[in-house]
Amino acid sequence: MGNPLLNAFDRKGGAIVNSPSVDRTRRGTELAVDRILDQRYRILEPIGAGGSSQVYLAQDTALGREVAIKVLDPQAAADGTLRKLFVKEARALAQLSHPNIVGVFDVGEVDGLPFIVMEYVAGSSLKQRIERSGALPLADAVRLTDGIAGGLAFAHSRGIVHADLKPSNILLDQNDLPKICDFGIARQPAEDSDSPQLFATALYVAPERVEGRPASVASDIYGLGLVVYEMLVGKPPFTSANAAVLLRDHVVRPPVPPSHLRPSLPKDVDTIVLKALAKDPALRYHKATEISDALTTTLHSQDAAVTTALHGFDSYAPNVMTEPLRGFVPRVEQSPVVALLNKYGQPIRRAFYGVLAALPLFGLTVLAGFGLIPALLGASLVLVVGFAGQLGLALTIGWVLEFTLLFLFVPGLAVIWAVIGLWLWLRDVSAERTAMAIAMPATAPFGLAPTLVLAASAIHGLGGVVTVALGATMTMIFAIASGQQAFGAFVQTGLSLEQASLFSPARAADVKGALVIALQGSDNPDRFAALVNLLDPTTLVSQMSGIVSRVSGADVTWIGTIITWVIASLVVWTVSRLLRSLFDTILRRPKRWFALYIFATTIGISAGAAVLYMLFVIWAPLAFSPARPADGILFIAALVGAILAIAASVVISATERPEAEDEPLPAMAGRRAVVR
Repeated sequence: MGNPLLNAFDRKGGAIVNSPSVDRTRRGTELAVDRILDQRYRILEPIGAGGSSQVYLAQDTALGREVAIKVLDPQAAADGTLRKLFVKEARALAQLSHPNIVGVFDVGEVDGLPFIVMEYVAGSSLKQRIERSGALPLADAVRLTDGIAGGLAFAHSRGIVHADLKPSNILLDQNDLPKICDFGIARQPAEDSDSPQLFATALYVAPERVEGRPASVASDIYGLGLVVYEMLVGKPPFTSANAAVLLRDHVVRPPVPPSHLRPSLPKDVDTIVLKALAKDPALRYHKATEISDALTTTLHSQDAAVTTALHGFDSYAPNVMTEPLRGFVPRVEQSPVVALLNKYGQPIRRAFYGVLAALPLFGLTVLAGFGLIPALLGASLVLVVGFAGQLGLALTIGWVLEFTLLFLFVPGLAVIWAVIGLWLWLRDVSAERTAMAIAMPATAPFGLAPTLVLAASAIHGLGGVVTVALGATMTMIFAIASGQQAFGAFVQTGLSLEQASLFSPARAADVKGALVIALQGSDNPDRFAALVNLLDPTTLVSQMSGIVSRVSGADVTWIGTIITWVIASLVVWTVSRLLRSLFDTILRRPKRWFALYIFATTIGISAGAAVLYMLFVIWAPLAFSPARPADGILFIAALVGAILAIAASVVISATERPEAEDEPLPAMAGRRAVVR
């Protein structure tokens, strides 16, 4: 039997910010299985814990039904304010009899601790649904919003504010009916002055509450807007591991419009959601049902446009590609390609990014002279971890090993590599974009740079352009350190002469030998001598000075390469975005026809490939650079790169779904913060 109250009552909450810890000893609150409360409720099992209470599944022996019993902790019960708040919660919820609100049946006391008997919902929470399936189809999101808004509006009509609305506090029963639960800080607005402390989850707190103002209908409207946003996008609008940053974002940072993260959404949805999330409470909707009504109208308008388009098109083409569905993909039964992606899409996506994350480690391991087998083993470890859905962990493992390998060659570059990794981590850069950026130096020598350059912005939008800039910079640093004039097609360093590579297998072997001696020669007092000689500061400074002199001697050619890559990526993003917007305008609907999506992607990538080729042919810093490949080779490389980029972009974009395991939200998603 599922326990949907696990998320609803914050089972994973490790601590309450500025409040007593949830991890405190709970022996005093543990109720034995089969214990009878009030000669009626038999305890079956514990199913969750909140910030100041525990929740049990119980059997109502009088009526023969399962119920959930929420018992206040001893420490919380000793606090008169919390105890009063708990009793007020029961009284408030007892007034709410609505199909979209978890009902309260009874109140009582056990061992001096008050408890509430509530409706038990056998299903899952909305948070679990989103974590399991990613962003919801628009029709499902609108249907669930309608139910949630109805329950919330009913509570507001009774003068009750939820004040902690979030996906984990919305349960879905076996009929997929949403039910709002855990009015854990519900109160009469007029009595708010009696409760100066405001407990709210930092991921879902309204701006005015951060500023110390009381909970209100407007703050619940903001909470509903956050819930709708997460249903449509797959994650909250603001995410950070730092509670202070989250609170600041709610007050000052505008959310990214949902359609920018999920282009298949109607633009009208942006207007609706952003109005619900307005910083000024006066600018939001006045009733919860106004949000659901607006979304329903948008959905109906879209369906009407689809019907009109289909009636005018069905007589000219078979219906394999004529019925646009969620996003830009037709039904599974309509296309064998879509059937394949539907079944194997996520494994394909994970394998794609896992391979990209493993490529740099494989190349450096071979370059360091460890042999093919160790290189395959290390790359396979990264690939397997990434394929398992932990791409962030795979990148971390690879980054540490790559730092070690770079240290064997050029310790200064190893430090730069570590700093880049730390910067990406602090900036919370997407693991998928990071994998694509670090794969560029590894693929460039094989002429595959155009593939990733063109695919990055087609897959990741404007963020992909930034990815290309980062990948191009790392590629040029690696190429210049290698002393190469040309590092594959479309990579020109501008060095006047080929120079000795700093990635010398002989030096790597010497450093490995010195490390082995230092670690194994415990009886040798001079065991560190060889390592000290190799890591002599003068030698290290000389290495870094050599890189700097190479960079300065390469004039602007290497900068031109970076600029060209970024321009080509921008062209892909701009052209494909304009075409999709044009199709939206013509069809008067935001969803993509599968054929039109492929067409827009193909035109955008082709335009980017053409710009990339022409700049390398006609722009003087690149056209006259030493060792530049012939025009024919550049043309073939651009053509092959465009074909591979189109294939990768269509497949990866078609399988796009926010995955919590790749980039997990901070653990404090289930915690409460005191805000004044």
